[in-house]
Amino acid sequence: MASDGPGKPRRKDNYFHQTQRPLNCLVFILPGLIFFHVGSAVYGGSRLLVPQWVGQVLRYFGGTAAFLPPLLIVVTLLLVHATHKDPWKIHPKALAGMFGESIAWTLPLIALGFFTRRIAAQPGSVLTPEGDKLLQNVLLAFGAGIYEEFIFRFLLISLALLIFVDLATLRKDIVTFVAVLAGAGLFSLCHFTGESVAGDTAFNWSQFTFLATAGVLWGTLFVYRGFGVAVGAHIFWDLYVLASR
Repeated sequence: MASDGPGKPRRKDNYFHQTQRPLNCLVFILPGLIFFHVGSAVYGGSRLLVPQWVGQVLRYFGGTAAFLPPLLIVVTLLLVHATHKDPWKIHPKALAGMFGESIAWTLPLIALGFFTRRIAAQPGSVLTPEGDKLLQNVLLAFGAGIYEEFIFRFLLISLALLIFVDLATLRKDIVTFVAVLAGAGLFSLCHFTGESVAGDTAFNWSQFTFLATAGVLWGTLFVYRGFGVAVGAHIFWDLYVLASR
């Protein structure tokens, strides 16, 4: 077996591993992150809840600058990449593959939405393609895909693994399963909190179940395909909902 040194097996460097590396994931989502924040600044802010929550937490610790929430995502991914000691190399072919995968992994939700007729009740239902609101709604799709995956998948699942697997030495498969379900449930519930993105905070079990199912899919993608693909699949789903309205 080839190795990086005496007694050290060479790190795998195929497409499957490249797409999960935080550096490639960062490069993949960075255009969307910039697009969301620059566009939101032009339109006077965004009503997405999760970025607001991130901003409130940062303000609690004294961070008031508007650029801190996106900076938090960027720095977190860079730190995780450095911790993994992966090569500081960007793989364009992997990025192209992630784009294709993001579209492909939207198909299961499209099929589920078609058979359950839940498309109109999804987070993107607020995205009404009328007049000059279209661009604002596209911005919402990007912001939701990035920030909701960062909080409910990247942070929640990663922290669960750190606490319960690395520290408490529990079984990784069980902790991962529970964390994915917990993240999906919290993700779904957040759409019924305050001024939700869907514009309707009345709790609905059918909508909750569909959103939780979507959360399970994106959580599974995060675990097995990486943060970038999970974000991409989420964004393309919201864009599909917008186009379907």
